[in-house]
Amino acid sequence: MNEKIPFAFNLPYNQSSSYWLAVYPFNDNPEFEKDLVTLGMEKPSATNNSYLMNIAGHWEAVWKDLYAAARHHNLTDKVQASLLAGDTRPDPKEFDFSRKSVDMIDKMADSLWLGEALLNDRIVCYMQPVFDKRGKIFGYEAFARMETSDAIISGGKIIEASKHLNAEYMLDRYLHLKAIKTFITSDLDGFLFINLIPGFIHRPEKYLEGLSEAAKFNGMPAKQIVLDFTHSEAPRDISHLKAIFDYCRSRGYLLSLDDMSSVPVAQKILETVHPDFIKLDIDLVRTASGTKEARIIGELVAMAHALGATVIAEGVETETVHLDLSKAGVDLFQGYYFSPPVAVSKLKSVV
Repeated sequence: MNEKIPFAFNLPYNQSSSYWLAVYPFNDNPEFEKDLVTLGMEKPSATNNSYLMNIAGHWEAVWKDLYAAARHHNLTDKVQASLLAGDTRPDPKEFDFSRKSVDMIDKMADSLWLGEALLNDRIVCYMQPVFDKRGKIFGYEAFARMETSDAIISGGKIIEASKHLNAEYMLDRYLHLKAIKTFITSDLDGFLFINLIPGFIHRPEKYLEGLSEAAKFNGMPAKQIVLDFTHSEAPRDISHLKAIFDYCRSRGYLLSLDDMSSVPVAQKILETVHPDFIKLDIDLVRTASGTKEARIIGELVAMAHALGATVIAEGVETETVHLDLSKAGVDLFQGYYFSPPVAVSKLKSVV
């Protein structure tokens, strides 16, 4: 089997050999502008008030010096800048169109580690087992992690960095491919749960093209993959979600709705989209022993079962909660009580 995931990265802030940085000073600040010139920026022309610099290769070190100057003069909330990749000097209108606050560009600089990690294949998939009532493994949910020499970077930080690099959509698709490859090459059994965000999916046939290709490439049938969607109760979003569900179901995937915590919301959504699974909201699960929460869980379980859907409780952390959920009729369980998300090499030690 080919070991390399077929994926083309588009990470302009990591991959270009040349960058153009424009800084727009706030009003008249001679001392700050003097610092810009000292750092190597060109003085503005008569028709353009931006200071300009061309940076070869990595740009973050130069940027940090410029940002430090803006901080020194207490201008970080006033100064704007533009950073464009490319060998040819951009048109001034391109700089104007791409203006950002210096704080935003600094967050980009602080997030470049993600681009390097992607380019060097250092993002890994951890798996969290999903158990049935008998304590048998039903499947696994995939989570993104990055392992360093002294820490494990969480999926939340990976996603946050992707937002700063404007790479959320690309990361989302890449992680789907990574999850499928990890599942298959690790010889795992059962179902693979993959998280998707409906807001990213404008044309499901296009968006899921990469996921379908990865499944085919790795010999994994669509019926073994559960696509796990967040939900919104806005009518337009429900209509959009239904269109996505209809397409995914036509391609053979199983479908799950995440974070269900309200009976009225569940009624509004479930009668339209008919998922194969629903996942109870983590906060609801953690308080499952409460009278009000137990009633809500019972009603959600009854509603889901009436529609033929399987109910999953994620975030199960104690034996008491596990027993209460079992009594309420919940079908599947995952959470730290059983196992946290772990590297696949450690799965045998926790199941």
